[in-house]
Amino acid sequence: STFSSDLALVVEPMVMVDFEVITSIPQPIHVVMAAGHPLAQAGEVRLRDCLDHRHVVPAAQYGVRHLLDLAAKRRLRALDPIMEAESFEFMRHYVLHEAAVAFQIPIGLDNAPTKGLVTRPIAARDVPPGHLLLGQLRGRSLPTASALFARQLAQALEARAAA
Repeated sequence: STFSSDLALVVEPMVMVDFEVITSIPQPIHVVMAAGHPLAQAGEVRLRDCLDHRHVVPAAQYGVRHLLDLAAKRRLRALDPIMEAESFEFMRHYVLHEAAVAFQIPIGLDNAPTKGLVTRPIAARDVPPGHLLLGQLRGRSLPTASALFARQLAQALEARAAA
């Protein structure tokens, strides 16, 4: 809104005033844990199982947290984290050393493989997938280079989602 960026890539923004979506990619919420964690061997991971274990969650302003809060409320549960963090990287490393689980979307996991870390999608009936949105300020004309980059990024994201 301050014109300091041409494009934005956001996960489930709670407020989308003046945001024009260029593309939207579904992102199921994954539970992140050490390979030795009891849920690491589960075929399907349910939200209730995650909440029965010690868990760390993103801070309230993050879309992943928003989705978890909504899903827990629908299940008449509440998140009771041992910690809130603003760094997904910190949470990934924390669960390697503590008997806890964390939560993240796949796009943040693929480029940061960590030895000993296991991720599993949470059942979609418990937590519907969020959306990764590429967009721009509504009504703003993008410079040629930004428009071309937006088109290329949208194509790459869509191809990734289709794979």
